[in-house]
Amino acid sequence: MIEERLAYLWLGGLRTPGSLTKHTLIETLGGPSEVMQASEKTLMSLVADDLIKQESFEEICTTRQEDSVCAKAEELEKKGFPFLTPADPDYPELLREIPDPPVTLFYRGHIRLLSETTCLGVVGTRTPSFYGKEVAARFVTPLAAGGVTIVSGLAMGIDTEAHRLAIQAGGSTVGVLGGGIDICYPQRNYSIYREMCENHLVISEYAPGVAPLAIQFPMRNRIISGLSCGLLVLEARKRSGTLITADAALDQGRNVYAIPGRLGDPLSEGTNNLIRQGAMCVQDPEEILEDLGLLKKKRKKRGNKATPADLSEEERKLLAKLSMIPTHVDELLADGDGTLQDTLSLLLSLEHRALIHQPIRGYYTKSQ
Repeated sequence: MIEERLAYLWLGGLRTPGSLTKHTLIETLGGPSEVMQASEKTLMSLVADDLIKQESFEEICTTRQEDSVCAKAEELEKKGFPFLTPADPDYPELLREIPDPPVTLFYRGHIRLLSETTCLGVVGTRTPSFYGKEVAARFVTPLAAGGVTIVSGLAMGIDTEAHRLAIQAGGSTVGVLGGGIDICYPQRNYSIYREMCENHLVISEYAPGVAPLAIQFPMRNRIISGLSCGLLVLEARKRSGTLITADAALDQGRNVYAIPGRLGDPLSEGTNNLIRQGAMCVQDPEEILEDLGLLKKKRKKRGNKATPADLSEEERKLLAKLSMIPTHVDELLADGDGTLQDTLSLLLSLEHRALIHQPIRGYYTKSQ
């Protein structure tokens, strides 16, 4: 009988049966090796019972040559594409818990991140507002700096922000792809993809060369939440792929954290609805650490920040005009009596005291 690990590799490479169908085959026939070596009569009975489709029957029968599977495994090893299956002891334990864990998990980077650190999924819109980017910085930076590994999908928007912020904070991050492990999508994220392959972790259930098709991304989302102890949703529209990930997290029994957004903002409708439906409303990263049981271990001592009592009257007035939403210096000038030079001098003083910062050049927000 073929080695179980290789049978999983073969099963994972089948394109016509979906993930749940693959698990149905394993449960019905007793294991991946049994699926690979099942008789045509047995497989036809599964077609008759509507457990698999005719096209899956044909693909199984025409692809299960043991020599070909062994050759594929050797080729993957030579090209530097290691993989894990449920037969491997290093297969992520959290993924074993979900209803349809990937039968193969290809990776590049440090797989130990999934077993040696606490992982938190971070997802959101692909078109974040200034508010969304600021909220991402306020949460991801301290969480990553505190030792939490940030898991996201390497997509544009919040995903990219989450990975970038985790790296900048000196933390760890994991990217889950919706296509082959060797294909960066979108291509504009190639530099961060390379950084993560070398110093962090990139994973996929799809073998090298598999194109990143739209139908595969919802399946990718279940792995983001499945690898994580909880899922943080930053900004999301009422109907979006982000909410598919949140649904997957709930189905998997994961904690879902949502950051409240502005009323009337379409980018906040999804997160506000999640809160209404029972997601944990969070306004400080320490709330997440506490919920995960990591607060004492991860809490950092605060520096000697200046307090409002240390500020001049002009600095206090200027600080009071700022919030989590980035405000341009022109707005501060229009709302005050000082000159541009005076205002910039006050802003510089507040920035040096770590009371404010510039998420984007010319825009200022209060620091946490």
